[in-house]
Amino acid sequence: MIARALVLAWLLLTLAGCIPEPDPEERTRTVVVATAFPPQSLDPAQGATGTGLPIVDQLYDQLLRFRSGTAQPEIEGELAQNWQVSADGLRIDIVLKEDRIFADGSPITAGDVVWSLERVRRLGLSSAYFLEWLERAEATGERSLTLTLKRPHALALHLLAHPATSVINRKAALAGAGDTDADARLWLSSHSAGSGPYALADLRAGESVTLAANHRAATQPRQFTRARFVALPDEGVRRLLLERGDVDLTVAVPAAFTARYRGLEGVAVTSIAGGPSQSFLTLNTRKGPLANIHLRRAIAHALDYEALRVRVLKGNAVQIPGYIPPGSTGFDPAEPPPQRDLAAARAEMAAAGYKGEPLRLMVSMLGPVAEFIQSNLAGAGINVVIERRQPGAMAALAQAGEFDLVYDSWTLDSPEATAMLEALVSGRARANGTNVSGYADPQVDRWLLEAAATPSSDVRAAILRQIDARLRADRPLVMIFGANPIIAYRADLSGVRIDPYQSFALPLAALTRKAPAR
Repeated sequence: MIARALVLAWLLLTLAGCIPEPDPEERTRTVVVATAFPPQSLDPAQGATGTGLPIVDQLYDQLLRFRSGTAQPEIEGELAQNWQVSADGLRIDIVLKEDRIFADGSPITAGDVVWSLERVRRLGLSSAYFLEWLERAEATGERSLTLTLKRPHALALHLLAHPATSVINRKAALAGAGDTDADARLWLSSHSAGSGPYALADLRAGESVTLAANHRAATQPRQFTRARFVALPDEGVRRLLLERGDVDLTVAVPAAFTARYRGLEGVAVTSIAGGPSQSFLTLNTRKGPLANIHLRRAIAHALDYEALRVRVLKGNAVQIPGYIPPGSTGFDPAEPPPQRDLAAARAEMAAAGYKGEPLRLMVSMLGPVAEFIQSNLAGAGINVVIERRQPGAMAALAQAGEFDLVYDSWTLDSPEATAMLEALVSGRARANGTNVSGYADPQVDRWLLEAAATPSSDVRAAILRQIDARLRADRPLVMIFGANPIIAYRADLSGVRIDPYQSFALPLAALTRKAPAR
């Protein structure tokens, strides 16, 4: 215990440079957000997933957004004044709002929108799956454009509300970077060219990102004209700095440690149920021991899901019966959660010819969940060795297929599972790196296309249940739990909330700090 305290004290001193001491007046205008890792990129085409997502969301606007405070997901315009989907579902005509401008004062045009969307597709990185359905985008006027779809997509409007489809100032990006997409990609990794409530003010690689209010944005901060995101990998350090008041808010609250945050003086905790963040094991279906379907099934049978949810996560999660998250079209609330079945696990291990060879489990952070998985599988006779990697290295190794298992998560990008499953298990998504398992089933691919093209939620639910049944048999992923998103923050902050449709979105511009009592 003493050694742990000394280590934390040393880390606090070491990390002091990440949180410069502002003057009192600046501190009243600055909100400090702690994250577990720094963003890999600030480019919407690269960083609109993972650790960069909450920051990209502050820098850029999208054509559409989810209306806040609604029981069911509703879309409203952000940059778009109006839009019309054709009767056959193959065309979306959009007119932009007249008064919207970028942070440098230049008007937002249809040409900027077209360039931004086409660039995501051309680069073909992880954000590209959000626009997999797009055939082409064309400007039809200064403020009007047409999107032509490859096929009808029932969730296209939802995906146009995601930061991956952010609208970028084309002239600013190319002026800063040169005339090629490759150069713009490098420049936008560490610069911003958007119209969101904040613009990039300072970037310290691997340490912090500081944003300043974009005074030309349609939404102006109520109080915090600066926002600083600080990367603090150690959970104990994040917690101590939050308690001390050097950090105002942390989105990196492990479900297993929520009670520790609730016990801190001057700290409040908010959460929503439903598990929009899906945690799972990705299994390498292309090579190595887990290319054997029987060993993948053995792992699925060997996990004690209920013990993990209750004993480790302290109830701050929901169990997922299959591959359809709670609240999504096709989810059956009456279906019982998965159960550990050691007899079935051992039968599958025997069918696989497994003799206890070590399986490598890659994680970005050591913690009680990974340790439970290792211990739990060992109790069934499955030998797992944990390998910790930094997020960038972990992503590169995973996409190269250099792993056996990866402990990973996915925050739902729309209020149902179709888009998530397209990214994680379709053969089409192997090229852009979101389908890490390498799984490919032509029938699943056809069903996913059919589900996306189906406007009827009842028909889509039936298709998704067929996909769910196939994935339960093949097990490219083992869905473990759906974590309740949790935010811990200084109790003097007002306006902290979690968006039920985009839990990564932080309402920084809406936050205020209560005046201290006299």
